[in-house]
Amino acid sequence: MGHAITQRFRALDAAFHTRAPRGERLQARFAALAVLNAPLDLETLIENCFRTRDELNAGLGPWRSPNRPMRLVFAAALVAGGRTAQQFLEARRALALQRKTRGARSLAHGGSCAALSLVTAGGHAWQADQFFDVLDAIAAPWWQRDAPREEVLAAAFTAMGETPEDAVNHLTRARQALITAGVPRHHAEAASYEVAMSQPDPAGLAGAWTSLNIAVRGRSALRHGTGKTGLAILAASGNGPAMADALVEAFEAVAKLKPKPASQTAARLALRLAQARAGTARPIAAAGDLAAILAAQAAMVAAVTASTGAVAVGAH
Repeated sequence: MGHAITQRFRALDAAFHTRAPRGERLQARFAALAVLNAPLDLETLIENCFRTRDELNAGLGPWRSPNRPMRLVFAAALVAGGRTAQQFLEARRALALQRKTRGARSLAHGGSCAALSLVTAGGHAWQADQFFDVLDAIAAPWWQRDAPREEVLAAAFTAMGETPEDAVNHLTRARQALITAGVPRHHAEAASYEVAMSQPDPAGLAGAWTSLNIAVRGRSALRHGTGKTGLAILAASGNGPAMADALVEAFEAVAKLKPKPASQTAARLALRLAQARAGTARPIAAAGDLAAILAAQAAMVAAVTASTGAVAVGAH
């Protein structure tokens, strides 16, 4: 039968698959992931998500970020958080206006991910100024910057009412806890943006990190698709051996979905399903994971195109 969370995901995945246009099936899969822990029945969730998506389309028009296929995932995150399209649109506008007023840096994706994080974490448009205060405080030097992760975390901290000083302290402690546990520095830096709000226990992290690395040995698709950053995030989610079992079980279940997802997608879905079992998954994580997968696909296409072009030029 499988775990209840996995069964619910499979049911949601099938329902979204039935409703989504053919070109948005990948987005529909991540929309199902975003609403996994929402306290609503399946039919209500599906209807609310597509209605909210239509409201986003009306408010954003054809060109503003997120693009049309991604809007279903954003709508699902809003529904899961009990928030509305209007609240998201107001937050997005407020962030854009405040950025111009302050002469602040441009935000990734037009500020859409920051607005989604702010709203789904319980924040409001009037907190836009505070958002930039927190963002300035936690921002890494430009040559080390991971802009989307910084902005999502700054927005969540803002919604929680954290001061810039507290935000820096939480992020620093999370980063140090991960490094102390044995997570390579580069991956600890990336993972810290997601686990900083949970303030992970340094004593339990090392064992959890070891258990998860052992669990993915011999499973190359899971190891490469999840990556050390994903394993570090999961290590901060709970008991190591239990999370390792949950990750492997989730990956095996996802691999049986129809249509079968690509290995990278399957690994990301498994990671979030394992988190959902521990109660630590956030709806916005689905949007972030999908954006990362699409960016990787775009980069691969660009690299292949450039390589093909170079070969063609050299052939003349």
